[in-house]
Amino acid sequence: MKKTITKLAILIGLTTNLKAIAQTISFDTFTLSTNSYYKDTTGADFSSNGATFRYHWNTSWGGYWESGSAYTNVLDTANGSYTNLYGCIPGVAFGGNNYATVQSGAVIAMSNTTTAVSGFYITNTTYAWKEIKSGGFGRKFGDTTGTGSGTSIPQGQYPDWFKILVRGYRGGSMLTDSVEFYLADYRPAGTANDYVVKNWQYVNCISLGQVDSLTFEMKSSDNNAFGMKTPAFFSMDNFTIQSTVGIEELSNVSTISLFPNPTKENLFLNFESVSQSELNILIFDITGKTLQNKSIQSSIGENQVKINTENYEAGIYFIEMNDGFASKRIKFIKL
Repeated sequence: MKKTITKLAILIGLTTNLKAIAQTISFDTFTLSTNSYYKDTTGADFSSNGATFRYHWNTSWGGYWESGSAYTNVLDTANGSYTNLYGCIPGVAFGGNNYATVQSGAVIAMSNTTTAVSGFYITNTTYAWKEIKSGGFGRKFGDTTGTGSGTSIPQGQYPDWFKILVRGYRGGSMLTDSVEFYLADYRPAGTANDYVVKNWQYVNCISLGQVDSLTFEMKSSDNNAFGMKTPAFFSMDNFTIQSTVGIEELSNVSTISLFPNPTKENLFLNFESVSQSELNILIFDITGKTLQNKSIQSSIGENQVKINTENYEAGIYFIEMNDGFASKRIKFIKL
């Protein structure tokens, strides 16, 4: 028997269960002397609140930090050379005293496979910010002193950019969704909207859903035959995760589908239920804000929920179906 449930406005997606427990890693749990940073010549990773930050020390050429993340309280905003890998350009942590500086390719592993990363605060390192603004090994963004020779782009009009891609993994497989954040962007026409991030800004990762690890890839418009010339570092603080231990995949419903997706006006959530049960429908936007929390009564067999999206702005939305013990999450796009 098909049961149509009307008068329910739903925005849809992949987010955390009501029973999730949020934990914020501020890096202040680690002890550091003033103006110092994590350094372990054995290459030991460090962990906090269920997250392990990979770290590798290369013993060649006298030794150097080769990859991963390092917690730090270096606040040097003047030295823009490679001798200042750890300082952040705001000159202060987002909260407390410590933060982390992260290299491109870094990995953060979760001890619990049912963990969702809410997000983190990000800014440029002093090294990257100075290179972008003034040039050095890399090109000064905007190429205001360049020639543009050999290109089709006029002098002073290079559409430069510097960004990170945050990717989630689960069970060894990379998830389809990723999160993109620009640390510098000179692509818009003219110069009025050019920017290089100099304060702490929030990166929302809730759309990645449950992950067992994250990776960070940095990309830039300034490259040569050997790779990226912009320093491949960024600073991070208040890394927040939500643990959903004990919440299993919803098993009493199956064949869940959304149509049409993407949608402009109405969307239909279809599913089959093996029993009559009360289901909670939670609706979230891309920031993780709960827009609606409503209970419905499903019937045995096919069920359909009509969703009116007419009054919502274009973007990504999320829905969670749960019975208080287990959950199922889906995403849809409003055009």
